[in-house]
Amino acid sequence: MKNDFGGHDNHHYDNIYAYVGHALGVTNTLSNDVDVFTGNKAVITGNNVGGPQCPGKKGNPATIMANNSYYTPTGKVTECGKPLAQSGDMGSTVAKTPTDATIIGWASAKLGIKD
Repeated sequence: MKNDFGGHDNHHYDNIYAYVGHALGVTNTLSNDVDVFTGNKAVITGNNVGGPQCPGKKGNPATIMANNSYYTPTGKVTECGKPLAQSGDMGSTVAKTPTDATIIGWASAKLGIKD
C-alpha cells in the first residue's frame, strides 16, 4: 500500500503481497481521513512491515492495521519500531517465509482457480 502527497482513505484489505521489501509506505493523511490495512498476507523480504502512520504521531491519525499475516525470513517483524506483538496491529501474526507453492496456492484460491 502506498500513498503520497496527503492522500486519504486508502484501504487495502484481503490482498496478497509476495516478495515485497515492505508491505506499506504512507505519508501524512488529510485531516479526519485514515488509511486501513487489514486482512492481508504479506511475504516481506526484510523484517519491517514498512511505513504506516504510527500511533502517537501528532496531526495524523494512525493507520488502522489488524488481522494481517506477515511472513519474513526470520519469522519476526517490526512495526513502528516495535515487535509486532507490541505494535497495536491487533490479531496480526508473523511466521517464516512460506514456500512458493504455498503462495501460489493462496493466489489460486483467491482467484478461484482449481487444480
